[in-house]
Amino acid sequence: MTTTVALECTCGSVKGELTVVPSDLFHVHCLCCDCQRYAQYLNNEAVILDEFGGTELLQTYPAYLSIREGIDKVQAVQLTPKGIYRWHTTCCHMPVANTVKSSAVPFVGVSVKWMKFATEQDKLAALGPVTIKAFGKYAIGAMPDDVHPRFPLVYMPKILGFMLKGKLRGRHRPSPFFNATLPVAEVRQLF
Repeated sequence: MTTTVALECTCGSVKGELTVVPSDLFHVHCLCCDCQRYAQYLNNEAVILDEFGGTELLQTYPAYLSIREGIDKVQAVQLTPKGIYRWHTTCCHMPVANTVKSSAVPFVGVSVKWMKFATEQDKLAALGPVTIKAFGKYAIGAMPDDVHPRFPLVYMPKILGFMLKGKLRGRHRPSPFFNATLPVAEVRQLF
């Protein structure tokens, strides 16, 4: 069942909508050092990271995401030369989404912190359970028992199939983060 989830940053300046299609997503808990470094860059670790230093993302297609207010308050950073674009708000330093550097790739990892849910049960009903728990070796404190130390390679065929399906169906467009092939804002490089 398709669900529409409201998106709103902490201060309410950047708003949008996400269409959640259960067959077109991966619900991810990522504990990688880049996500932790990104939260430090935004100076918002207490809001972004959980007690293990993890972030929760919904990986889906750009065509399912729209920003209807505040796109002028959205910027991106890149942590490494080959790294992804990490989009955030400039108003309240809320993570918005991650994309690759090309508008042709049907992928966006939307921050669950940007999503509006009345309860944890509402979130679970809309997004389903976390299906990929990765990079536990970077956990703050002890690594949780249910997290893979690196990326679980068993998911690679599923992710490649997801990308191929998205490309064949044109789900990489429209993207709120790219005008044709160019990013909608300057991408700040932190390397």
